[in-house]
Amino acid sequence: MKQPEIILLRHGETKWNVEGRFQGRLDSPLTKKGKLQAKENALKLKKNIEDFSKIKIFSSPLGRAKETAFIISDILGVERKTIIFDKRVIEFNYGIFEGKIRDNILDTEEFKEREANKWNFIIENGESYQIIQNRVKDFLNFIKDEKIVIVIAHEMVNKVIRGLYCNLSEDETLNLKQPNSVVLYLLNKKELILN
Repeated sequence: MKQPEIILLRHGETKWNVEGRFQGRLDSPLTKKGKLQAKENALKLKKNIEDFSKIKIFSSPLGRAKETAFIISDILGVERKTIIFDKRVIEFNYGIFEGKIRDNILDTEEFKEREANKWNFIIENGESYQIIQNRVKDFLNFIKDEKIVIVIAHEMVNKVIRGLYCNLSEDETLNLKQPNSVVLYLLNKKELILN
């Protein structure tokens, strides 16, 4: 499949990131540090790209990604109304784990079952990585004719975007990390870190 260049960002740090809570489709506000990360990421974009007028910005519609997208667009001088909020890059649905502190559920049967088959296990009232992959494939097909896009999303969905883009195995995809302060540039089936 033909692919555009993708600049991939994660939303800034949130209150629940600090607390170690599963967010999924629930939301918590960006922390002061999270807002600063969004600003710093925007400056990295500004340093590496001259013209944003023909680059489409896609964002998850969740509040933390939306707030990050607005901070970035303001710094880049891009009108907020041009941001495309796309449900296909919304975060992993953690179902019954959402809002719970990770350390408090590590010993539950459902969490252990999920860890044993992370790619295919569907959390109660939630989803699996396989389900995310299906919607991400649809998103990548939708943007295939673009030259370059900016995507502001979440750690789990970004793992799947990176895995598909770089032809990684399921295990390699699951092991990917993206701190809130890292901007990735996906190009020719490889990824670089933008500084």
